[in-house]
Amino acid sequence: MNNMTLRSFSRPSVLLCLLAAAVAALTSSCGGSDNASTAGDDATPVKGDWIVVHELSDPEGLNPLVTNDAASSAIFNRVFEKLLEQDFETTDLYPVIAEARPTVSDDHLTYTFKIRQGVTFSDGKPLTAKDVVFTFKAVKNPLITDAAALRNYYESLADITAPDDRTVVITMSKPYFLAEYFLGGIWILPKHRFDPESLTDSYTIAETNDMDKAQANAAMKKFATWYNTPEVKRDPTLNIGSGPYTYDEWKTGESVSITRNERWWNSGKDKWNSAYADKIIYKVVNDRSAAVVGVKNGEIDFMEAVPAAKYVEEIDTVATPFIAKATITMQVYSYVGLNCQNPILQDKVVRKALAHCLDRDALIKQVVRGLATPVNSPIYNDRKEYDKSISGVGYDPGKAKALLAQAGWSDVNGDGVLDKMINGRMTPFVLSILVNAGNEAREAIAVAFSDELRKVGVKLDVRKLEWSVFLENLRTRKFDLSIGAWVNDPIPSDPYQIWHSSQIGNKGSNYAGFSSPRADQLLEMNRVEFDESKRIAYMQEFQRIVADEQPYIFLWSPQYPAIYNKRLYGVRFSLVRPGYNPTQWWVPKSQWKYTQAQ
Repeated sequence: MNNMTLRSFSRPSVLLCLLAAAVAALTSSCGGSDNASTAGDDATPVKGDWIVVHELSDPEGLNPLVTNDAASSAIFNRVFEKLLEQDFETTDLYPVIAEARPTVSDDHLTYTFKIRQGVTFSDGKPLTAKDVVFTFKAVKNPLITDAAALRNYYESLADITAPDDRTVVITMSKPYFLAEYFLGGIWILPKHRFDPESLTDSYTIAETNDMDKAQANAAMKKFATWYNTPEVKRDPTLNIGSGPYTYDEWKTGESVSITRNERWWNSGKDKWNSAYADKIIYKVVNDRSAAVVGVKNGEIDFMEAVPAAKYVEEIDTVATPFIAKATITMQVYSYVGLNCQNPILQDKVVRKALAHCLDRDALIKQVVRGLATPVNSPIYNDRKEYDKSISGVGYDPGKAKALLAQAGWSDVNGDGVLDKMINGRMTPFVLSILVNAGNEAREAIAVAFSDELRKVGVKLDVRKLEWSVFLENLRTRKFDLSIGAWVNDPIPSDPYQIWHSSQIGNKGSNYAGFSSPRADQLLEMNRVEFDESKRIAYMQEFQRIVADEQPYIFLWSPQYPAIYNKRLYGVRFSLVRPGYNPTQWWVPKSQWKYTQAQ
């Protein structure tokens, strides 16, 4: 998605990156397919056959407005389209549904988009300005709870109108330096499928900006009630888009498959979405070791986030010459999140003490085999905004003990676990840490962290949860600690979604419950500032606040080890997430496995 998404793999988030020079470096280090330059018929792209891509868990959903995990985004980006998209190589914006980038007023408050002629959804119905207006009204409806993560980017949306079927005029209440990116970057949904009663026609954008008015509007409530149903999130037949593929089938716990949209309006015209494969199957294997075996056996064609130990030590391209290896570099950070609203964790001194018990350097060597760069703040470390002067919290159990004693923790009953009187009750220092099942890297981090904490009198239980349950626990803050990672697109930093206090409630992405008036102010000023030097200053002060408060224990920005079967041609990698695009890949007829060559 355009907004920051939580990653189910050891893979976290992504933000801006290396720009043109870095893209060139990425291309040379990660490479295209080993087969891309092969002479002969195999080098000529051809349509046909299926491609099988590994996923660690089921996607959270199929609908782009109410799902916020990276697995879902990787799939629905093939089905739905945006007004504007990022170029796979340069990361520059280019028009897709829109015929050009928008006309922008001098005060940065009015954006006018023109829709291309001939754009249709996969059911053949035309995509018009009315669908764009509907999409914005849907995401802005504050009663649609699971749209909260995306909605925060449209807080300043004041109005949207469609003077005719091809013109969309968007008015902002205040400037936003990323407005063009986010206004152009929302996936456009068909109004005739999701709002057949035209309920969204009965409320205004102004009403969506006022919760009391929203609650009082019967049409808004009725539409939200419908949109909050599992059917909207999960039904492949309902979720149609205008993109190169359509949903085929979702077999829960097994796979999500998409098939080429034979009526795609832009077929043969989009250089980054050729849609060569007849079908792309996202196969769920909830154990990455088993998934690696699947690649070796030829059951899976592509796998990212390969366990580092296996990638470095076990995958031998000499013994298995049909497998290619690559590392995908993206802007992303992983972290241990602490629930600041938990009574035990409300004191920043305690949070810092816990951070001193995590041996990050050892974990980088042991868990990710050195395929990572340490990070010390929530800004991606290759951004101009990243404050290099902030140092990480070093591994120091002795200092951790001293800080815990300073915070009033001691072993009252001699059972080896620290205690403290909290709210009139003697409370043992017992917590749990959540990881998503199947992610052995996160589990290894959690177990090592638990072992270290035990030495200073803190009991930390490791809990493994299925991905959707894991996400729900984070969004409702039913956790003590968790291990996660954030992904975003290659754009300048806007960490509002994760760190502003307004994003704590209503299933927002501020899972840590972090709240700081000055941080809020800096995040708000950042959004309306077009002077890059001022934004850098705001973001560096913001980072220092986060470092002082320690709501996260920052880990690292990983490289993603990937492997794929060399029957795939045209494999390339990018800063545009998820870092790869199966619609660009093809399989030569000589290597077709699932369909018969004609």
